[in-house]
Amino acid sequence: MNQGQGGEREEKKRNGYVLYDVLMALFLFSLGFAAIFALDEAAIRETREAITLNQAVNLAETTLEKLAADSWRENILSGACVPGGRIQGSEDGFRWTFEADWTGPAGLLRVCLSVEWQEDGKSKIYVLESLYDADNDA
Repeated sequence: MNQGQGGEREEKKRNGYVLYDVLMALFLFSLGFAAIFALDEAAIRETREAITLNQAVNLAETTLEKLAADSWRENILSGACVPGGRIQGSEDGFRWTFEADWTGPAGLLRVCLSVEWQEDGKSKIYVLESLYDADNDA
């Protein structure tokens, strides 16, 4: 009869350890899930920032390509490019500023297009700058 009581105690101890193992597994699972969730959240934020930067780069390149499609002399005469001046605009939540000036002894035209936007309460900027020989462009 004593043997039967001891067997019951052993069985109760094993049940206790099983419950402890399940609780420990749930705790470790929740820690792992929290870490993965934090990484996922950071990855989503970084992806959103990369997409916005890509949109700003595309806006700057497209705007500069439209101007470069015509000769720079034509752009200056039409007022699309004002050496020593600034032209500003906005598009799709971005503010852009186009500046041009004559630089260097060769009379090169320096053009600079900066695109600004707000992201997570911070101001971000992308600048695209290039030099053109306005006298010899086609």
